[in-house]
Amino acid sequence: MIGLKPYDAKQPQECKICGYRLSHNKQGRFTTHLKEKHGLTLENYLINYYYNQEDLKCSYILCDKYVGLHRGKPKKYCSKSCASRGIPLVCAICGAYFDTTTRPNRSTKTCSDKCAKILKSRKIAEWHQSMSIEEKEKHFKKIITKTAKTRRKNHTPSWNSGKTGIYSHETIEKIRVATLKQFEAQKFRKTKIERVIEDYLQEMNLEYKYSFLLEKKQYDFLLTNYNIIIECDGDYWHANPKFYPEPEDWQKARIKIDQEKNEIAQKNGYRIVRFWEDDILNHFDYVKSIINDLLATTESETIDVKA
Repeated sequence: MIGLKPYDAKQPQECKICGYRLSHNKQGRFTTHLKEKHGLTLENYLINYYYNQEDLKCSYILCDKYVGLHRGKPKKYCSKSCASRGIPLVCAICGAYFDTTTRPNRSTKTCSDKCAKILKSRKIAEWHQSMSIEEKEKHFKKIITKTAKTRRKNHTPSWNSGKTGIYSHETIEKIRVATLKQFEAQKFRKTKIERVIEDYLQEMNLEYKYSFLLEKKQYDFLLTNYNIIIECDGDYWHANPKFYPEPEDWQKARIKIDQEKNEIAQKNGYRIVRFWEDDILNHFDYVKSIINDLLATTESETIDVKA
């Protein structure tokens, strides 16, 4: 919005540099004055001395460039591109404006990948809350049934199914030996949330051991100089109450195992902290603050770790 009245050559002219006055600029006398006395064109004078910066800002809300003049008056847009962009989109999470220059799909409802993850998390939570217990049971039973049917068809049982009668004893022994070698070599395929935690531990230059064994129980990360164990719990497998307020029987069994692992860790002098998948992916600042608080309140020491 223009703060000053738009320039009009028919109106009285007063030079804002030297105070020279004329009744009008219809014959270009004022323009000649600017050129001869100050070495300026009329457009340069208007841009630098007549209009404020706000008067010359492009009208497209996401553009920070300045416009040129047309017959002494500021143009509305700095380019044809800004003029053709239309109304910017508003992020459904943070309320920021954005357009297709940063998010190519105009049906996108968020301004960034971070906001997109938060929106997805909220939609999942709303979806779970909207379903009755019966609907949830029916939905997951359908998924499990379909998966089991596919595995039977392809003769590929799940990794933790009984292998007797499906694989030979020789094959089962090979699987067992390969698993032991994997533990010895510390070569594991990490989950997405484990990789996020590991990246932060490396960023903090913390010494850690991945897939730490204690009393035949496996833990995700051990901070070797702090006696701190970090567990990364998937929302589905460990029954995050935010999404699964009434866990299935198999989820209850998983919860019981987690409780046993907590007791074993504490009994052996370790501090253990668990983070939900939802928090790691969507609220990582909270996760980092917990880790930092634990480090600040735990004395660093050198520990002889025995797997």
